[in-house]
Amino acid sequence: MDALEIEHLCSQLYGGGGNSEQLRTVSQRLETFVSQANCLSQCRVLLDRALTPYTQFFGATTLIKYFNRSSNQPITSFTERFELRTYILEYLYKHNRSLAPFVLAELAKLYARLTKNSWFDLSPNTSNLNKETYPFQTFTDDLLKFQNDPLHFSVALQLLIAILSEMSVPNDEETSARAFSKHRKICISFRDTKLLDIYLFACQYLRDVIVNQKKALGLSTEFSSYPKTVTNVQLQADYYLVVEKLLSLALACLTYDFLGTGSSIHDVDISDENQTLQVPLAWHDHVVDGSFYQLFFSYYFLFSNSSLVSLAISCLVQLASVRRSLLNTNERLTVLNHMTFGIRSVLEQAAGLLADEKSLHEFCRLIARLKSNTQLHELIRIDNYPLFIETLFRFTTDHLLNVHRHQYHLSPNTLHYILSFWSKIVAFLSHSSKLSESSSGDSSTSHLLDIYVPQIVCYYVQSRLDALNNDETLYTELFDNDQTILQQQLEMISIMSRLDYNKTCALLCTCFDDLAQQYQQATNSETIERRFTFLIYVLGCVIGARGITLTSLSLPTDDQDLFDGELVVRVLQLMTFIQQKTAGETQNNSNKNSINTAITTTTDKIGSTPYSERLELAVLFFFEQFRRQYIGDHGRSNKIYQILFKHLGIADEEQLLSIFIKKLFTNLQYSVITDKLIERTVGCFSDLSQGYQSVRKLVKLDPIQYFINNHVQDLFPFLHHTSATKRSNNSNISISSWSRLRTTFYAAIGRMLMHEFRYDEDDDERIEAFMTPFTNQCNRLVQIFKEFPDFTALNAAQLANMGQFTPTLASLDEIQSLVIGIVRDLRGLCSAFVSKQAYTSLFDWLYPSYLPLFLKALYIFYDRSDVYNPLLKFFHELTLNRQERLAFDSIKPGAYLLFRETSNLLYIFQTKTIAHVNITIPETDGTLYYKSKLKPIITCLRIIRACLIGNYVNFGVFHLYSDPCFDNCLQVFLSILTSVKQKDLLSYPKLTIAYFTLIETLALVQIDFLANLNIPLFGYILETINEGFLSPEQTIQNSCCIFLDTFLSYVFRSVKKNTAPASLMANVSEYGNVFRQILVNLLNGIIFAECKNIYAVSKPLLGLILLNENQFFTEIKQQLLYGHTQAKQAVLSTALDKLMNGIDRTLTQVNKEHFTQNITQFRNDIQDSLRGMMFNNPDNTSSASSIPLSSSFLSSASTIAANVPVTIAISTLIPSSSSSSSTTAPVEELMTL
Repeated sequence: MDALEIEHLCSQLYGGGGNSEQLRTVSQRLETFVSQANCLSQCRVLLDRALTPYTQFFGATTLIKYFNRSSNQPITSFTERFELRTYILEYLYKHNRSLAPFVLAELAKLYARLTKNSWFDLSPNTSNLNKETYPFQTFTDDLLKFQNDPLHFSVALQLLIAILSEMSVPNDEETSARAFSKHRKICISFRDTKLLDIYLFACQYLRDVIVNQKKALGLSTEFSSYPKTVTNVQLQADYYLVVEKLLSLALACLTYDFLGTGSSIHDVDISDENQTLQVPLAWHDHVVDGSFYQLFFSYYFLFSNSSLVSLAISCLVQLASVRRSLLNTNERLTVLNHMTFGIRSVLEQAAGLLADEKSLHEFCRLIARLKSNTQLHELIRIDNYPLFIETLFRFTTDHLLNVHRHQYHLSPNTLHYILSFWSKIVAFLSHSSKLSESSSGDSSTSHLLDIYVPQIVCYYVQSRLDALNNDETLYTELFDNDQTILQQQLEMISIMSRLDYNKTCALLCTCFDDLAQQYQQATNSETIERRFTFLIYVLGCVIGARGITLTSLSLPTDDQDLFDGELVVRVLQLMTFIQQKTAGETQNNSNKNSINTAITTTTDKIGSTPYSERLELAVLFFFEQFRRQYIGDHGRSNKIYQILFKHLGIADEEQLLSIFIKKLFTNLQYSVITDKLIERTVGCFSDLSQGYQSVRKLVKLDPIQYFINNHVQDLFPFLHHTSATKRSNNSNISISSWSRLRTTFYAAIGRMLMHEFRYDEDDDERIEAFMTPFTNQCNRLVQIFKEFPDFTALNAAQLANMGQFTPTLASLDEIQSLVIGIVRDLRGLCSAFVSKQAYTSLFDWLYPSYLPLFLKALYIFYDRSDVYNPLLKFFHELTLNRQERLAFDSIKPGAYLLFRETSNLLYIFQTKTIAHVNITIPETDGTLYYKSKLKPIITCLRIIRACLIGNYVNFGVFHLYSDPCFDNCLQVFLSILTSVKQKDLLSYPKLTIAYFTLIETLALVQIDFLANLNIPLFGYILETINEGFLSPEQTIQNSCCIFLDTFLSYVFRSVKKNTAPASLMANVSEYGNVFRQILVNLLNGIIFAECKNIYAVSKPLLGLILLNENQFFTEIKQQLLYGHTQAKQAVLSTALDKLMNGIDRTLTQVNKEHFTQNITQFRNDIQDSLRGMMFNNPDNTSSASSIPLSSSFLSSASTIAANVPVTIAISTLIPSSSSSSSTTAPVEELMTL
C-alpha cells in the first residue's frame, strides 16, 4: 500500500461514514501493515508526510502494535529503538502546535512504551562493566529542550505522565505470567530510581505557582494559613494547561503501583475506602512535611471553580491513605492536624465546593479516606476537635443530605463517602476501651457523636421520605439495580442508628403509623407506596444492625429487642393488609384477634397477582434481616416475643416461622411472577433452610409437610416447564436463570427431607412418595424416547439425516423443557442428600430405570447449550462424594455403574458436542463461545476430577476386564486439551482453576498417563504449568508444585529402575529449556518475591536442580545474577553455592525435607545480607537532596511573573539512574524475572 492509499483508508476508518461491513474491510486491510518487513521506516514516512491527523494516529498506533509484538523477544536492534525514540522527541518538538490531542496522546504512549520495553537495555558502547549505562533510563535528559515555552513544557509533562502510566499499569500485551514478571521488575526499578524525584519536581513547580499568585494578590506567601476568601484566579490558557498537567503528574505519582501488583489505584476490584498508599521509606520525610498538604489545599482557595481543585483534592486523598506503619504516633497526629485544619478551612468557605460537583465528590472522598486510615481515639486528639466535628456535621446536614439544595443532582457516590465517615467513626465506639484510654474525662462528651449522629439519622430518613413524594430521579436512583445504592446507604445509617436507638425507633414508628393511615385512606397510593417501601427497607437495615454493640452509649441488647419488636409488629400488620388487598378483601378492624387470625390463616393465592411488587420485595428484605438476627442457630432473644404476643398473639419462634413460610409460599403461587420477586422469595426460602436449628423447626410446620407431600406444579406455577409464559411482560431474566431457581428451591426442600430420615425401612417409602412427581415425568420421557431410534446403532451418514426427525408425543421444545426441569430439580435434591442412606435411595431410584434417559437426551440435544449445561452439572453433583456419601454396599456394583454411565456421558459430549461446537461457534462471539464451549468444558473437567478423587472406584478393575470406560474418560480430557487454546485456558478463572486442580489430581492418580503423552500434548501441559507457577493464585501454584514434584519423582524412579519408557525420556529431552525456565522462575520467586508457599515450592525445586545439575552452577546461575550490581551478585552467588550442602542426589522424602530447610535458610541469608548491605551503604541518602532549595534559587524563582510557572532544569530535579539512590525494602527493590 502506498501513502495515498493509506491516507484514504485512514480517513474512511477514523473519519466516520460507511457501513459496518466497509469499515471492517478497511480495518482488516490496515491491520496487515504492521506485519510488513519495513514497518518501522514506513511508519516514519507516514508521520512525516501525513495530510490528516488520522494518518498520524494510524502511524503511531501501528508502531505501538509493532513493539507490543516484539516486546518479549526483541527483533529490532538497540540502535533502531534508540533512533526511533529520538525521532519521536524531535517530531513532538517540531509539530506539537499542530498535532491533534489524540495524536499527541498516542505518540506519548509510544515513547513511554519504548522506554519501558528497553528499560534494562545496556548501551552497546559500554566497555567498563563497573559503569553500566542504561540509555533508556535517562529520559529526563531528553526533555531539556522542552522548557522553551508553555506549549513545549506541557508536552514534556504529558510524556512524564505517559511514562508513569506505562510503568505502573501492565499493558494489554503483559497478561501472561512471564510478561507480568518483567513488568513488575521494571515497575519496582522505576519506583526506586525515578518516582520520588518526579513527584518533588512537580510539587516544586506547583509551590512556585502558588507563591507567585499570592504575591500578585498581595497575600502572605506563608503556607501555614489560608486566605480568608475563596478566589478564582484566571490564568492564560497555555499556563493553565501547564498547571493542570503538573497536578496530574503529581497525582500520577501518588497513584503509582508501589508494590508492583499490576492493579491500578482506580481498579474497580479494589474497595476505594480500603486502599492504602504503600509508599517506600524514602518518602517518609515528605509525607510528614506539612507544606505538601498546605500546597494542595491552597489550590482550592486560589483557583476555585476550576478543574485544578478536583485534581489537588485527589492528591490529598492519596496522601490521606499513606500506610500507617510509615509514621509513628506523634507524626501521625501532626499529619492529621494538617489535614483536618485544611478540611475545616474549606468547610468554612464551602461555596467553591458546592459550585463544582467533581470537587465536592473528591472532597467527600477525602473525608471518608481520613477515617479509613485514622482511628477515633486519634481523631479526638487533634486541635479544635469540637469545632471540626461540628463544622462537618453542619456541612453534612445543610448541603449533602438536603436533596434540593444543589443546582445539580447530588451523586449517590458522593453521599456514600460522607455517610461512610460517620458510620465508621460510630462503629469505633465498640472499642470503647481504646477510646477511654486515649481521652481524659467522660468519653461520651469528648467525641460528641451522641449529639450529632442521631440528628444525621433523623434528617436522612425524613428528607428522603419527603423527597420521594415528587422526586423521580431520587426514586430511580434508590430502587434501580436491585436497590444496591439504597442498601449501601442504609447499611451505614443502620450502624449510626444504634447510637441512640430509643430516638431512632421512636422516629421510625411515628413515620410508619402516619404512612399506614395515609395508605389505608388514599385512592392513589403510588407515592405513598414509594415512601412505605423506603421506610420498610430502613426498618430492615436497622434490625440487621442488631449485632453491633456500642457499649459506651447504646441500650442493653434486651431493651433494644423490645424496640425491634415494635418494628416487627408494624411490618406484620402491613403484610396482613397486603394479603387482604391481593385477595380483594376489605380491611377488617385492627384489633388483636382479627389481625392474628388474618396473619396465621392459610390463604389460597394460586392464580392471583401480587398487589404491590415493591412492597412485597421490601417485606421480604425485612424478613431476611430479621431472620439473620432472631431465627435459627444464631437466634438469641425471647423479649421480642413479649411484644409480638402482646399485639399479635405470636408467642414463639415456630409461630413466626409459620407465618414467614406461608408468606413465601403465597409469593410462589402467584400466576404472574416478576423476576425480582421470585428470585428473592426462593433465596429467602433457601436461607431459612440453612442451619440445623432452622431445619429442625421448619419440618414441624404444617406448610412444609404439606409441600413435601404435594410438590406438584399445579401448586406452584413457577415450576411449570413452560414457566417462561408465566412471567410478567417486563421480565428480563433469561430462561436459563429462571429455571436455575428450581435447583435452589429443591435443594432447600431436600435439606428438610434429609432431616426426617430415621435410617429405617420407612425412609424408602418416604423417598418413593416424595419422588412420585419425578417418576411421572421420567416415565413420560421414557414413552417419548421410545419413538427415537437407537442412535448408537446408526452410522455417521444416517445420524446426519436425523435432524429432520420429529416426535409425535411432544415437540422437541417441550422435551427440552421437560429435561431441563428434571435435571435442575434432581441436582438440587442431590446436593442436599449428603448422607449415605439418602444418596443410595436417590441412586436406586435413578438406576437403572431413568439414568440412561439423560444420556439419550444429550445425544438428542448435543447442540443446545441450554440442555447440556444443566445436564452436565447434574452429573457433576451426582459424582461428587460429599461427606463420603458414595459408600455403596460391597456386594453392589453401584459405584462402577455410576462411573460407567458418567464415562459414556462424557464420551457422547466429546464425540458430539465438542465436534459440533468446534465447527459452528466462532471465538469472536465471546458470550456464546463461553456458554456453548468453555462452560461445559469446565463442568466436564470437574466431573473427571470428582470421579478421580471420590475414592469410590478402583479404576484398575476396568483394565482388568477390558472395559474402555476409564480410557474413554482420559481421552475426553485429551480431546478438551486439543480443543482449548492456551490463552483461553489461562484467561477464564473458573476454567483455570478446574484445569489445574484436575492436573494435580491426575498427577497423583495417573502420573504415568501424563508423563508418557506424545510430545505436543506434554509440551502443552508443561507450558501451562510454567505459566501457572507465575500465577498470583496460591492454589494454582500449589497444583503446579504437586504435578511437577510427582512427575520428577516418577522420572527419577523410572530411570533408577531402568524402566523409563522412550516417550518419557523424549519428553524430558524435548522440553529441557522449559524445565530450566521453571527452575529460574522458582528461584527468583524465592529470592525476590514474598513466596508464602515456600514449603510446596521446595519439593519440585530439588528435582529441577538435579535434572539440570550440569547447567545449574553455570548457565542458570549466570541467568539469575544478570542485571544486578556486583555487590548483589556476590551475595547471590555465595548463597547459591551453599544451597546444595548436605543434599543427596535422590528424591526421597527425607532428602526433600532437608532441602526445604536449606531453601528456607537460603532465602533468609539473602534477605539479611541485602538488607545489611543497603542500610550500611553511606551513599544511600534521600533523593530529596537532588532538589536545589538554596536561598539563591528561591530568590530567583520569586522574580518570575505571576502567570508563568517557574522554569527549572528537569535534569536537575530528576537525576539520572546513576545518581538516584532511594532507600527501599530489599524484597521489593530486587524484584526480577
